Amino acid sequence: MTSDVARFLGFAFANADVLIEVDAQGVITFAAGALQNLLGTTDAELIGHSIERVLATGDRGLVRRLLRTAGSNRRLETWGVTLTGGVAAMLSGYRLGLSPNVQLTLTRSESQGKETAQPNRDAETGLVDADAFQAELGERFGVDVGDAPPKLTLIKIADFGEVKSRLGSEMTLRLLSEVGALLRMHAADDTLATRLGEDRFGLVHGKGVDANTLAGEIAIAATGLSPDALPVHAQNLTLDMSAPGLSREDAGRVLMFTVKSFAEETASLDITTMHDAVKLLVDQTVTRVTSLRSTLTDDRLKLQFQPIVTLATRGLHHYEALARFPHGAPGPTIAFAEQVGMVHDVDLLVCEKALDVLAGNKSLQIAINMSAASLSSDLFIVAFQRLVGRQPGLRSRLLVEVTESTDLTDLPRAARILEDLRRAGHRICLDDFGAGAASFPYIQALPVDFVKIDGSYVKRLGGSPRDDAILRAMVALCKEIRVQVIAEMVETADQAGQLNAWGFELAQGYHFGRPTDRPSYEAPSLFAAPAKRQGFQDSWS
Repeated sequence: MTSDVARFLGFAFANADVLIEVDAQGVITFAAGALQNLLGTTDAELIGHSIERVLATGDRGLVRRLLRTAGSNRRLETWGVTLTGGVAAMLSGYRLGLSPNVQLTLTRSESQGKETAQPNRDAETGLVDADAFQAELGERFGVDVGDAPPKLTLIKIADFGEVKSRLGSEMTLRLLSEVGALLRMHAADDTLATRLGEDRFGLVHGKGVDANTLAGEIAIAATGLSPDALPVHAQNLTLDMSAPGLSREDAGRVLMFTVKSFAEETASLDITTMHDAVKLLVDQTVTRVTSLRSTLTDDRLKLQFQPIVTLATRGLHHYEALARFPHGAPGPTIAFAEQVGMVHDVDLLVCEKALDVLAGNKSLQIAINMSAASLSSDLFIVAFQRLVGRQPGLRSRLLVEVTESTDLTDLPRAARILEDLRRAGHRICLDDFGAGAASFPYIQALPVDFVKIDGSYVKRLGGSPRDDAILRAMVALCKEIRVQVIAEMVETADQAGQLNAWGFELAQGYHFGRPTDRPSYEAPSLFAAPAKRQGFQDSWS
């Protein structure tokens, strides 16, 4: 090796872990560097094979497109990719002069192994998932950004089922990787292009990108894969993201609503501006508000009751009252009620119904959910105290379960209110402990009698020593500060036995009983078979 070649290789390896050269067809002609460490292979095993061999499926189309578009004496834009072994890496490259070959570099991503979470990506397209995309929309957009606002384009491949049938599985996968590459390269950045469903995609881009051109390129890509296949047509909806007159929060909500509506096939392709999207959102909101209001005024909100038991004896401790609506799952309905300021009405109606049940049975204790949004409202607290004050003797049997569906922003105020409720006779439970970042500040600041450990921990019980250690540590913390612990989503006798051994005092879940229209509890056998879930939620929280 000449001194010049060695010097150039040294420069390259100073900034990269692996060097790879590919020809015009993407076949590897040279490979060097930390191949075994990064790729789990050797240069001899790579040379003569396609570059796609070292890439995860979702990134193959991106690299094919980069190689096709690499100009003479031009550096390729750096991209984050996933390698076949699941390692995250940064890919860059250069095409020298008129050479058909391209020199690529791979460097292990700096975020690999760090706490910073990378967005989940669709395995077939390499695009970020819908949740991560919508989070980016909510955080980064939703204000008037001047003369050149970004645009949101949503694309649907028409008759995708027929397209898949004609192309076959292998070519369909290649088409999806080409679509993913096209959208990633035209998006404002790599977290602003997404797959919303099997045949639906979205991206945020600048004014230099034309949606009709994107749709045409998708059709061309499909034709290139199989000239005899069904012609591919891509429909698109482009929304100008300028939002004069809207707050960032409301504009972000409109954008996420538009994306969700498109994914669920309820968005009109006539939407072209934020004004159009706002109108559609307002129309649908009014309809939902009217329906929810009718549910409350016509007394169509019903309660179901799920037992919470003492683990040591399997005896009944109290019931949780669960709101049930005639249309729609409880969780999304309550979230909507919070958005439109109606959750106070829901919480008060649940309280009123629970009080009626308590008045008719002097042996019962019932916990009602109180939204953090309700707890934050002075008007609600006054109304709640007045409602309960009609039957003050029931306070000791009416437990209040604070749910974290929205954040409590004024913890000292919330602590004063909860202490007032405790002095009046109510016992307080903090729901879903461990599910969010605010759980520990809440338990530190708020006077509570019970903590309900989030059910995801119980579901993972026995899955790993790490998860089990976290669960035991949470129980130990609660016992240290003299707060009783409730485990939720307990479904088997083995889970119940292990939780009891670890110090859990109370439990709730299908092993002890499903939600029922009337409070009823029969202690399960220690050897009872696990109850199987049938797809509805235990509570709205």
